[in-house]
Amino acid sequence: MWGIYSSIMAAFKRKRKCPQCGNISIVSIKDKDKTIKCSKCGKALPPQAPTV
Repeated sequence: MWGIYSSIMAAFKRKRKCPQCGNISIVSIKDKDKTIKCSKCGKALPPQAPTV
């Protein structure tokens, strides 16, 4: 059951690592193409480049 849940959650969230403080921020799928702020230090985290 946990495997199904984690797969679904992975589809709805993305992770971004702050280059300044190293904090991992979870980004919802609707905000994946937006610049967000690190929840720890406030640095702007731009969207990740699409993977090929």
